[in-house]
Amino acid sequence: MYRWVLIIWALLCFPFVNAEAQNISNEGTDFWAVFPTHDPSRNNNGTVNLANVRIYITTKTSSEVTVTCGSFNSGPVNIPGNTAVWVDVPRADSYIIVGDANSIIANKGIHVQVTPGRDKVAVFEHIYAGARSAASLILPREALGREYYSMNYIQDVSNGEVNRNFLVLVAADANTTLIVHKKDGSSFKVDFANAGDVYEYAPPNQEDLTGMYVEVDKTSPDNCNKRFAAYSGSTSLKIACNGSRDPLFQQLYPTGSWGKSYGVVPFINRRHIIRILAQEDNTTVQFEGNVIPLNKGDFYTSGELTNSALVTADKRISVAQYSLTQACSSAGGTEIFGDPEMVLLNPIEFNVKSTTLFSSDKERITERYINVLIKTSATSTFKIDGTPVNTMWTPVPSNPEYSFTQIQINAASSYLTANEGFNAIAYGFGDHESYAYSAGTNLAATTYFLVTNKITQRDAQNACVGQESDFKIILPYLVAKITWKLDDGPEEPGSLDHVIIPAADGTLTYEYKFGRSETFTELRSHRITIKIELPNDGTGCLSGEAEFSYTFDVYPLPTVDFQFPNENCADTEIQFTDAGLSNIPGKPLNKWLWDFGDGTFSTEQNPKHIFSASGPFVVKLSVGLDEGCMSDVLPKTITIGPKITTGFAAGLVGCINKPHTFEDKSIVEAGATIVKWHWDFGDNTPIPTDQTLSVVQHTYTSLGKFKVTLVTESATGCVSLLYSKEITITALPIPKFILPKICSSDNIAEFKNLSVDGDGTTASLASYLWDFGDVGSVGNASNAVDGTHKYNQPGLYTVKLTVTNANGCSDFITSDFTVNGPDVEAKFDVVNKDNLCSNKKVEIINTSTVHSVGTVIKLRIYFDAVNKPGEFIEDDDPVLNESYEHTYPAMITADPKPFTIKMVAYSGESCSNTYPQVILLNPSPIISFNNIPAVCINVGKIQLTQASETLGIAGDSKYTGLGITEDGWFDPSVAGVGRHDITYTFTAHNGGCEESLTKPIVVDPIPIVTLPSDLYILEGGEKQIDVSVSSSGNTYEWSPSEGISRNNVLSPTFFATSDRVYTLTVTTATGCSTSERVFVHVIKSIEPTNAFSPNGDGVNDVWVIKYIETYVAATVDIFNRYGEKVFFSQGYSIPFDGNYQGIQLPVGTYYYIINPKNGKKTITGSLTLIR
Repeated sequence: MYRWVLIIWALLCFPFVNAEAQNISNEGTDFWAVFPTHDPSRNNNGTVNLANVRIYITTKTSSEVTVTCGSFNSGPVNIPGNTAVWVDVPRADSYIIVGDANSIIANKGIHVQVTPGRDKVAVFEHIYAGARSAASLILPREALGREYYSMNYIQDVSNGEVNRNFLVLVAADANTTLIVHKKDGSSFKVDFANAGDVYEYAPPNQEDLTGMYVEVDKTSPDNCNKRFAAYSGSTSLKIACNGSRDPLFQQLYPTGSWGKSYGVVPFINRRHIIRILAQEDNTTVQFEGNVIPLNKGDFYTSGELTNSALVTADKRISVAQYSLTQACSSAGGTEIFGDPEMVLLNPIEFNVKSTTLFSSDKERITERYINVLIKTSATSTFKIDGTPVNTMWTPVPSNPEYSFTQIQINAASSYLTANEGFNAIAYGFGDHESYAYSAGTNLAATTYFLVTNKITQRDAQNACVGQESDFKIILPYLVAKITWKLDDGPEEPGSLDHVIIPAADGTLTYEYKFGRSETFTELRSHRITIKIELPNDGTGCLSGEAEFSYTFDVYPLPTVDFQFPNENCADTEIQFTDAGLSNIPGKPLNKWLWDFGDGTFSTEQNPKHIFSASGPFVVKLSVGLDEGCMSDVLPKTITIGPKITTGFAAGLVGCINKPHTFEDKSIVEAGATIVKWHWDFGDNTPIPTDQTLSVVQHTYTSLGKFKVTLVTESATGCVSLLYSKEITITALPIPKFILPKICSSDNIAEFKNLSVDGDGTTASLASYLWDFGDVGSVGNASNAVDGTHKYNQPGLYTVKLTVTNANGCSDFITSDFTVNGPDVEAKFDVVNKDNLCSNKKVEIINTSTVHSVGTVIKLRIYFDAVNKPGEFIEDDDPVLNESYEHTYPAMITADPKPFTIKMVAYSGESCSNTYPQVILLNPSPIISFNNIPAVCINVGKIQLTQASETLGIAGDSKYTGLGITEDGWFDPSVAGVGRHDITYTFTAHNGGCEESLTKPIVVDPIPIVTLPSDLYILEGGEKQIDVSVSSSGNTYEWSPSEGISRNNVLSPTFFATSDRVYTLTVTTATGCSTSERVFVHVIKSIEPTNAFSPNGDGVNDVWVIKYIETYVAATVDIFNRYGEKVFFSQGYSIPFDGNYQGIQLPVGTYYYIINPKNGKKTITGSLTLIR
């Protein structure tokens, strides 16, 4: 009985459908890697940095491997669980030099083998040196295929580099023949003699090899069982911009492991490019809203991208993602650490639930990241080393069903897990450095081995201890014979009965069973060997024998246990905590099925559950893991305390600013009592601190719908489910009415109702109640819409109106109301009554009153009651001492005119009084004021005559304004340049009525003339005078006109022959003029005499030099015949008198030098001194 319960539980928890080919992971026991040709980096001094290769190995438990290549043998290498261990392979043994390209190189493959009986491992390769870096995931032997397409990129040329795309082929089996199909349609064969032989196809013409493909020769012996590995890339290239370059290197996935859906996650803070490659004609690709048709071997290359996206196709495709050259790789197109790299993405359908990866920091790698794509619903289950990530998950815009995150890591080894499958890549960046590779994958396989657990009917790659197991193999073809051998047991013939399993691509696979079961009692590895004979079934594989050998483990059953709190309440969330163990190192539990005993289930690890009823419940848990076994079912009993059913009564509609009552109606099962009530009124007001009230009132201060909730609590601390009601708080009506204006003699007072509901309408108003404040009178209350009442006595009354709407909300308003007495008296005063002018407003002041009670409610004023009895103004809300103004028409005669003003005052419609008063209105002057012509500022005072009074009224007049003198004249020089207002005022002798008008006058400036006061001209010469004027548009006149070039220009040329004073008159466009003078001096030529007689007779006692006085700076030097200077003078104010230093010079001939110092030539000659 228990056995069948276990089976049912296992089917619920671990469903498995054998509908498609089984996937295999990147974990295995046999791997082949290569070290292809690359362009080395160089230091600034030209030193070449040769690359090295490092192989990283990880495992989930623990294992042991040996790495070989050429003459290199690492010996056994221990691999601890969840740790990345590396092995450096010597360059001399592994590197493919460019000279060996395009030829078979024996024993050049890097071989990684797990020691027999040890656990599977995952392998990664990192090539690094200087500013060069590239990495790849390495696939195990069972994931290798028989056909590959090359994925590369546009090859550029750099001086001194190899500059080639490459496709490297590695034989995994001896005697393997491959056919390489070139893109031009030609092909050639590659015959490998031994496993580990390598062929690097690297044409020297910078050809982009993307789209060429390689396959096992279908005509070769045993071709169906031949496998090989393929790698592609570039020796180095740049992507998107110049500046630096890096090699590309990735292991290719066989075509059977391509998919139809890929998630593209951008490199963090960087741009990327993708390339999509098809393996069949008529393939349709969907990408970012674009439909892309591709044929076999065709590819599509995107532009530079920054967003995540999904790539889908109707047939299988391969997708590569490229990082850019550092100079342009940032998301904004600028420089950021990195360089070209290529990573082959895994299809979404070949995701993994766990993987161990490495992240290298070799060769200046400073930033290391993991990109993860997973279903949005499973993001919370993703963990690294057992800890949930704290990065943000972002939905993919084109399909929010999936989300991605970008995680920065520091550890060399990381263990990634999730409850659902995910796709991930690991990558790193440094200064002109990069690498990227798949973090793990499942790959399609058409030949694989499975163990069927007969208890759970679940297929896996392992057996469970103590549980009966069956064995089966899935093949891509029918067989003629099959035998089975378990460990060292005998070879047993197997049945040829089979089950046909259609694959996703429409091809068929065939399932064969061992035919007997086995129950294992020890936890250890076992080996099963399956031999088959192949018929020629038209698949291209020849008939013959094949042998398959698989290692599987016997796993322990998980240990199941869980915890929950001791005290528990109904309707309260209870935390259940898994305490189970997988009992397999490095493989945690990832399957849970909880049965809470109330008809509900959960598959979470640590669920929270609410029991809706009290009493005992039996909770059951079974645990397991994808690649392990499932546990027994563990039952535990949980007791749930008495249930509280909460409820309360309250009106569903309430009124704003009015108390609303809530009454508790909760019930509790026997054994408990309610002691606390937790109310929340839904309006963000503080929750009551007194939680012991079962009846409460609450006042809402805003309109709307409010969710009122109540949670009750028992004495044992159990709380109920939240009970809620929606309360609608409506607006109060807005009462309003108009007070009538009446006196006690009026018939009735009518109160106009202007009330509205909160929405501004009257449709929902339900009732009205009037209280007219006339206590004891008949009809003091009324329910009418508009109120009416007869007041018999004057006095002050308080009127109240209460309005209620359809929701039952009501509000009221009161207003004081006065019934006026009948004894009203009309009266007013006239302001300035004795001096009223026809051109001024007449102002009256209201002094009307009601002598008993009340006020005047209306005034009617007739300002010309005799001549215009039908014209009046009316004030329905007069105020005592309020003023009223009126302007009478202008008078056309010089005589005063009387008018009658009449006022009627009302205290009610039936109560009024009339008061007339006669006023005398004096005529006002009528003024005519003609325009004043513009004047010049230097014209002098002028008399203004442009204004006059025209009605003939006797009075006084005057002009005022800037520039008006005491005698009434206008002085432009006082007013200044510009526009000025001149006001003419006329005041009548009779009554002092006054009128004034204002006109402008413009004062124009005179020009400002700047010229020298003196001008010097050499005799016989000419000179132009430099003159400037402050205005333009002027006319000019020089006088006299003799001795100048022109007398009507600003700056003429002078050539006068004698000294003379000239006058310049400048006149502006407005006619304003001014004059300035210049003294023109004509400088004569110096005329020295040739003799003088300083003998004291008063005649020729000094040496005369004619006209030298006009040369104020001239110098005079006189020398004797010996060349001695006997006289010097600056200017010639003291002439030469024949003495030198107070002593008479002897008679004789002397010599002079006169320098005019004005540009004229020096004058020299002889002088005779005679006594």
